[in-house]
Amino acid sequence: MTRLSTSRRLALLAASTAVLTGGALAHGSAFAAAQWNKITDAPSGISVQLPGKPQVHKTTDNGVNCRDYVATTGYGAMGFSVFDEPGSDPAKPWDLKGGLKGAVDGYNSADPSTALRSTDVHDGTEHGDHYLEAKLVGAHGRTGHIRLVDHGRQAIMVMNVGTGDQRRTVDRDYRQVLHSIHAPDHGTPQRGAPAVAT
Repeated sequence: MTRLSTSRRLALLAASTAVLTGGALAHGSAFAAAQWNKITDAPSGISVQLPGKPQVHKTTDNGVNCRDYVATTGYGAMGFSVFDEPGSDPAKPWDLKGGLKGAVDGYNSADPSTALRSTDVHDGTEHGDHYLEAKLVGAHGRTGHIRLVDHGRQAIMVMNVGTGDQRRTVDRDYRQVLHSIHAPDHGTPQRGAPAVAT
């Protein structure tokens, strides 16, 4: 992802999430509670708790390094990504709107039957970082959330997608992951207290 243009890497994380959720979304509440794991992105030191053990994908695209962490859940999938551009100007903003479009387009390219779209798009600032957040809705009862955060030298993305009959769990897990994000140079989590592993 460049700081001023749409990120193909965001699209690839979303596509990875789509592959994990496509055709295998859970229905009902027969799944056991996830084992939460603390994941630390070694290059940045940013840590997060994810519901399950994630698959890790590392790539470089147009000079941007990306680490994707995608965990399969009982309702679908939860993804967390860290993007960085070594040596770039941390004062130059990341393109969060382009990233949101790229993520939704990427998900839909991997699972065209979903017709995923973003709603209730809003932005704000938290702990000095600008963010863009949206709800995700789609065909076949798909529901989820996405947040992109401009963290200076890094950009962070959290995305989850699941089925509508598991909406409460999808919503709860998303909030718990957001609460667990810890960026070492801030000294505080992104939102509230850290998540507790269950």
